[in-house]
Amino acid sequence: MQFEKLLAKFNVKGINYEPSLGGKGLLSQDEQLAIVGLAWKESPVGFLVLFVECLQDKSALKKLYQATLIEANTLMETWRGPYPDKALQALVYTAIAEATQQFGQVCPECHGSGKYIAKNRSRRTCPCCDGGRIGWTQETRFAYFCQTLPVTFSRFKKYESILGKLVKRLVDKRSAAALALQGRYEQEESMAKVLEAEA
Repeated sequence: MQFEKLLAKFNVKGINYEPSLGGKGLLSQDEQLAIVGLAWKESPVGFLVLFVECLQDKSALKKLYQATLIEANTLMETWRGPYPDKALQALVYTAIAEATQQFGQVCPECHGSGKYIAKNRSRRTCPCCDGGRIGWTQETRFAYFCQTLPVTFSRFKKYESILGKLVKRLVDKRSAAALALQGRYEQEESMAKVLEAEA
């Protein structure tokens, strides 16, 4: 179940459907779904980021793309000079990639292992990444951006301030969603314990 994976991602303890000591689990599956539903209102965009990051949810990615595109259009209203529609797409794709892969992209050379096998069959540390991930730097953002809109580095630097704002917004919304989920779960769990003690 997808919500279980999402709850487990944030180390929420006590997810147990099995009866314990002859009773029932502290929070039922329906109650846990309700927790996610209630927390959703506090940061819907943040939950979309979490669904894309944790579950690779394609429908959430489409919704997140639309929401981020609206924000990119708003930020570009003060932009001086022309820009193509592909610039907006590149900004949105790059911002979503960075927000959902905060530790960096999986290294395409070692496939995330951080090691490679040399010609003499010995295992060596991959020279391209740090532990299997390629962190986000100005150069990696530029490379990702250019997959959608190939531009010069000097032109990319003009878009970079907008990109930074988009990434910050998505990461802030993601954090808000995670905190809302954690807080709501703890609140419901404490209420369940009180009700269980009274019974």
